[in-house]
Amino acid sequence: MRSCPHPSDRLEPLFPARDYVTGDAFEIRRCTACGLALTCPAPPPSEMGRYYPDAYYGDAGEKRFVGPVEGLQRALYGSRASRVEKAVGGRPGRVLDVGCGRGFLLEAFRRRGWAVEGTEMSDASSAHAREVLKIPVRVGPLASLELPAESFDAVTLWHVLEHVTDPGVLLGEIRRVLRPGGVLLVSVPNFGSPEARASGAAWFHLDVPRHLVHFTPETLASSLRDAGIEPMESSWFAPEFDAFSFVQSTLNGLGLRQNALYDVLRGRAAKLGRGGGATAAASVALAAPLGILSLPATLIAAVAGAGSTLTVLARRG
Repeated sequence: MRSCPHPSDRLEPLFPARDYVTGDAFEIRRCTACGLALTCPAPPPSEMGRYYPDAYYGDAGEKRFVGPVEGLQRALYGSRASRVEKAVGGRPGRVLDVGCGRGFLLEAFRRRGWAVEGTEMSDASSAHAREVLKIPVRVGPLASLELPAESFDAVTLWHVLEHVTDPGVLLGEIRRVLRPGGVLLVSVPNFGSPEARASGAAWFHLDVPRHLVHFTPETLASSLRDAGIEPMESSWFAPEFDAFSFVQSTLNGLGLRQNALYDVLRGRAAKLGRGGGATAAASVALAAPLGILSLPATLIAAVAGAGSTLTVLARRG
């Protein structure tokens, strides 16, 4: 497996970007050696906590997003668990969700009879899965957990890979814990999408510095193959992400407070922004007409293989 060191003399600047939570400034650069786009400078691990305040995860037992949003998420996770199950032969097995968050995807697998396990980076981020859903969750980077080799039929990485400094290391460890023929379901924002290119720093999915690596279909496929995991099929539509990303990216591009609508939709204990006010009211008012526009726009993009999110089902050789 190759892992590009992204030498500084091979990083070409693309555009500046700012964290909407702290206001800290960053720059998006592309490595001309491997093609990956990166958030620079990447904060050291000791400082990442300030970019993930406790409100980012929401309180255990309370909603992270308003009810309809979480309801949609749960419905969609069921179809994703079914997709993985079909890929492993149509039977339940053992699944690991790396960066499992509140545990809804693992809950969907468990309802289908799977043995489930998750990982998270902190007690706070894993609290809902452990305390409310009673899902076993290990805390720490995957490589530090020393899981047995070839012990899982499936691994899921649902909007997690963009959060890690070295995706190659994580994918290599995933290959190690997957049994031969086991499958990986990975989803990331699509930095190569027309929406990303048109929005630039206003793109909702950019989310610096929590998103450290920004994948295109080509760089994700290359990263998987370098790790010994072969892509089988791709899709470019995740309903809970794509339509909202279209709306929020448009609002950001109009100059309204960054991600104000996103903060409105977060639960009471999960607010990240600076409260309501005129910007939040304007965002809500514009959300309905933009939402109507988002439906044909995101469906056309998905059919064209250019949606704002990219999901790949891959298999370990």
